[in-house]
Amino acid sequence: MALNKRHFPCEEEEGSTHHKKAKQVALEPPPSSSIVLNSADCDLDFNIECNGLVGYGLNEEGFGYCWSGARATVGITNGRYCFGCIVVSSQPVDTDDTSPDQRHLCRLGVSRGDDVVGALGETKHSFGFGGTGKFSNAGKFMNFGDKFGVGDTIVCCIDLESKPSATIGFSKNGKWLGTAFQFDVGSLGLGPDSSLSKDSPWEWALFPHVLLKNVVVQMQFSVEEGLVPHEGFKPWALAVADGNAITGPSFSDSKECELMMLVGLPASGKTTWAEKWVKDHPKKRYVLLGTNLILEQMKVPGLLRKNNYGERFDRLMDKASSMFNVILSRAANIPRNYIIDQTNVYKNARKCKLTPFVDYQKIAVVVFPKPEMLKRRSEKRFKEMGKKVPVDALNSMAANYVLPKSKDLPHSDECFDQVLFIELNRDASQKYLDQMKQDILSLSYNNQLTLSRGSSLSSS
Repeated sequence: MALNKRHFPCEEEEGSTHHKKAKQVALEPPPSSSIVLNSADCDLDFNIECNGLVGYGLNEEGFGYCWSGARATVGITNGRYCFGCIVVSSQPVDTDDTSPDQRHLCRLGVSRGDDVVGALGETKHSFGFGGTGKFSNAGKFMNFGDKFGVGDTIVCCIDLESKPSATIGFSKNGKWLGTAFQFDVGSLGLGPDSSLSKDSPWEWALFPHVLLKNVVVQMQFSVEEGLVPHEGFKPWALAVADGNAITGPSFSDSKECELMMLVGLPASGKTTWAEKWVKDHPKKRYVLLGTNLILEQMKVPGLLRKNNYGERFDRLMDKASSMFNVILSRAANIPRNYIIDQTNVYKNARKCKLTPFVDYQKIAVVVFPKPEMLKRRSEKRFKEMGKKVPVDALNSMAANYVLPKSKDLPHSDECFDQVLFIELNRDASQKYLDQMKQDILSLSYNNQLTLSRGSSLSSS
């Protein structure tokens, strides 16, 4: 596939800064490779093109705030190997409230196969070198090497031969920057005495990993793809012939996939339940989907601090809602296990969201606590985050709340294969919901009566 000018703005304007910076970068489609970026192991807003070696995240609307990551298809458990990454071009974005040096970034490194693909360098089992000149592991950032950007080639070198210690180092444009970090492979499950389960070997291997923010990159795993290995390190592609390679995860059949949809009022405990469920079922590799999750991915400085839910938050929430629709449509074409973490109390909205997921096993998870518990959770969220849903919005949701039914129940017009109630059961949930609706009707009636009396008094 030829590289698209839409993805490479440096070609569009001969005199532009981007063109001058990236002019020397080869933009021909790279040769076919046995190692590519893994479309089954990347963020949903990550695009892979050109024989699997060119990658970039979406950049329209609020996606310009987001980091987007991907791992390669092959990891290693032993040996000394390296791979390269060319920062080909930057993408145009409208993120004026982000400082210029934070708008177009690349982070390169390795992570264990079961790690979070959107958090390179921010978890215990991932190691990343970023364009700001920082190396990070477990969320700790330290100065390392030089800054890099469009037109630069970074080579990442991993030494797993000197067990139990291992090292990761980098070069920039052929200049060795040094060893960035030394770590114990036993903690990754790669040590000779490790007792960690090997049911899924790819979970414990180290994979090439890129995390991008509004830049396009081209990967190099072999000499044929332009990789110039650092002395003492083999091209990553040779790990296959050496017997040190582990193949990463691949797509499942959508008929074997689950779509779990949370249903509940704000602050009912949906996100808490979902995060625990994901943690307790790592083999399922659930992907959480929701507008609040997208806001977290946007990582706008200071956005989610306490008492920061003003006009700026509302503007970004509008962007997040549009982004969610894009992500949901992409998810329907990528067979994985998903959890939709939104209120989903409107039946028509549920049906609309589920329509594209034809072959999936669809499960509704209803989180309905007692009213006093819901009140306590709402107060706790407000105390910790400053977030409070307006009363009118909450009443509207409650008034239109319909508990979901499985498709095998009489008179059901929904498509759920199963409906789970994780706090109150269906009967108790329906009882409290009916009471909430009655209270809302009574309140509305009293308000109308008060207005009517006030109008009569003023006219007299």
